[in-house]
Amino acid sequence: MYEGVRITWPVLYLVHRDDEGAIRTTRVEAILEYFADHSSLSYEWMKRLARGFGLLVDHSMAVLYSPLLEQWKATGELERRLLRGFAHALLLGTIRLESGRAEDWTGLYWRPLGKRQAGKLLSSVTMFFRWLGDKPSTAAWFSATSTEHVAKQPAVAMRLASELLMRRETALLGHLEVTRRAPSHAFPGIVGPSFSGTGAVPTFPARYVGPMLYRAFVDRNGETDETAQLIAHLMFLFGLRKSEGFHLYTTDVQFVRDVPWIFFHHPEEGMIRGLNGGLITRREYLQKFDLLPRNRDEGRNKAGWKGMQDELQGTPGYSLPIDVLRARTVKLLKRYIFVTRPALMARRSRSLHDHPFLFVSSGRTADSSGGQVGDPYTMSAFEGAWERAVKNIGRMFDDPTMTKPQKYRGTTPHGFRHFFGRFLFTAGVEGSVIQRCMHHKSLNSHRFYTRLSPSEVNQIVQDANRTTVRKGVFQDLHDDFLSHLHDAPSAPLGAEREDE
Repeated sequence: MYEGVRITWPVLYLVHRDDEGAIRTTRVEAILEYFADHSSLSYEWMKRLARGFGLLVDHSMAVLYSPLLEQWKATGELERRLLRGFAHALLLGTIRLESGRAEDWTGLYWRPLGKRQAGKLLSSVTMFFRWLGDKPSTAAWFSATSTEHVAKQPAVAMRLASELLMRRETALLGHLEVTRRAPSHAFPGIVGPSFSGTGAVPTFPARYVGPMLYRAFVDRNGETDETAQLIAHLMFLFGLRKSEGFHLYTTDVQFVRDVPWIFFHHPEEGMIRGLNGGLITRREYLQKFDLLPRNRDEGRNKAGWKGMQDELQGTPGYSLPIDVLRARTVKLLKRYIFVTRPALMARRSRSLHDHPFLFVSSGRTADSSGGQVGDPYTMSAFEGAWERAVKNIGRMFDDPTMTKPQKYRGTTPHGFRHFFGRFLFTAGVEGSVIQRCMHHKSLNSHRFYTRLSPSEVNQIVQDANRTTVRKGVFQDLHDDFLSHLHDAPSAPLGAEREDE
């Protein structure tokens, strides 16, 4: 509970001893205040912040317990050890090989996270401190500790590291030109920006799309995993992220003249008509079933949510213009809603709660995962079904590259989304329309999915002279260049002018 409201947020506790030696725990309230001011942040982002801040405190405590503490204070190196040392510890880990033995002066024994994960943690912590620095009350509390007098307590370590981070951030930003973008975290010289490649993103192999949808979810006994198969169809046809279908309610699917319209809503703040006829949030609606929104649930029902444009009002899914697959998806969707799901829910114990989620467990994995028939279908169940389907494709076509889902081959579920974006792009659909179809909040986001492979770029360049050239000055430039090229005398290789 936070201020009388039931909300699921990550909570960070500091464990310490009081003056009498008893172990105490103290909740970091500042983080909860930050979550309250930024409630639109995803649960994963909140969890990353709590983790990053907790790691900062752990590392700061290790520094304060170091036998070299007084030396670092005397030489002015303490700030470097607290800040730069923390970033290095995330990036490279804390374990070092000394004389053939693994040594760790911090006692933390952290494994290296690498540039990408370390950068995410540092970014979330830095954003928190930027917010914290703008609050006079909390900023004054954190500034109450100096590097001259420190005690070996988590609260002191937290206040000290926080004060140094806020001061460093102010110093860094104070001299920047207003046109320059502030770094995403306070350690740009250590972690640096992640490199974003320019090559084509891996998409699911086109030759296997049909077999994947039609045959791969059928086991050797001829039984079809109807739930996983339907989710795969929706992902391919509507370009969904893996987790987005898991938030659908049965009422989110509407059939208009035999054409299905599927609407996607924010799992918490999206509106739905309640049992009394009025509009309420989905978070409030799920409370009646004793359930959490799946993006806030840390148990079996967990499913992420990255966000969609117009997600509060409800945004429709837009399908690929492939009539045969659209017709098949309609058939599977109708069968699931009117036959399969009711049959599964009929097998459910009367003592268990009903729920509004569209996809439900068939019981195949219920025993091993602790769930029941009719429970909301889980991400882990789908991931297992997907992996088996990929292996089935490998056996069908004797393809050793299809033994397991691999991101760089495009055979993970997200490979379907990449295929969706590239299909629209190669069909000549404008970027603003692709943005709507993929539910991106930014117009530029779709460009990631429409990068061309080297062979595609080469083909376009080679075909450029065989297509209609743009009119006006571009036509003149093109014609002028070609006319001079054709008029130039030929010369044998090696006979070029020496001054060229």
